[in-house]
Amino acid sequence: MDEILAEFIRRTILKIPMAKMMTILKTWGFLSETQLQTLNFKQRKESLVQDLLLLCEENCASINDVALLDIVYTQVHRHQKMWDVFHMSKETDEDVDIFDVEEFKSSFKKILHRALKNVTVSFRDTEENAVWIRIAWGTQHKKPNQYKPTYVVYHSQTPFAFTSSSRLKGTVPLLGQALTVASKHHKIVQMDLRSRHLDSLKAIVFKQFNQIFENHNSTTPLQERTLGLDINMDSRIIHENTVEKERVRRVTEETFGVCPQPQLEFAQYKLETKFKGDLCGGVLAEREEPLRCLIKFSSPHLLEALKSLAPAGIADAPLSPLLTCIPNKAMNYFKIRDK
Repeated sequence: MDEILAEFIRRTILKIPMAKMMTILKTWGFLSETQLQTLNFKQRKESLVQDLLLLCEENCASINDVALLDIVYTQVHRHQKMWDVFHMSKETDEDVDIFDVEEFKSSFKKILHRALKNVTVSFRDTEENAVWIRIAWGTQHKKPNQYKPTYVVYHSQTPFAFTSSSRLKGTVPLLGQALTVASKHHKIVQMDLRSRHLDSLKAIVFKQFNQIFENHNSTTPLQERTLGLDINMDSRIIHENTVEKERVRRVTEETFGVCPQPQLEFAQYKLETKFKGDLCGGVLAEREEPLRCLIKFSSPHLLEALKSLAPAGIADAPLSPLLTCIPNKAMNYFKIRDK
């Protein structure tokens, strides 16, 4: 077996946790059930890797076969990547085309190979009508780097594609061109939405979350409820506090819905404004450049954290629309400028 291929196999297997090794190898489907049964998963990982290398050599494994194993691993550990969202569009009067997945794959690969001599493109279909794409980029003079690939998830007959953030300059325009042509769209833009939680990004752009945005200044009376008041306490104070608690609960439910929120880790706001009201004509009044600042909210589960602020008494209800509009606008990067 070629040393470069053997090293690629070795490094791919080494990053798979032992607890998930058998599941991932079965999902890969490259090794037979008989071959899998010969493996000893209780031995040291390095020894297991050597046994797997022998089986891969026996089956004449190729770069593409190992790339498929890497896709399976990435699907299981997709939260380890930072994902960007791209939105594609067609001409308004254009008819909807019937999606042919094999035609999509062929077109996507041809476009990349025409523009770049050294590039490895691998595909894996999933049950949810999504195509996972793995791209190992090279240059006109260097072989593809299999250890810094870009992953793309495209759901057929939708205008959205999700890509792992690439550190390689110049790949985004080429990737965008391949996606638009292969999926028969005309334009592609990167959305101001990013997260490690791929499933949450899908829920947001596909509108699969339960969220109702309403006018919270409504004068609709509260529904009568059994409040369980303590007769030994001042009923006026209890009544007042309970009504406010009920209002906060209702407003929170109207804003965020009753279902769990999509999981995002941060929201970033860039403020750009001109200084105003300096009656003394100070330095800031003469400043032509706008004042800029960056505010970033972060949490392991930002939307659930925001949802809990008002009920916990930390913030007034309703929260600012700049915070509550994140799923509705499908954005967690905002630029705020003077009108």
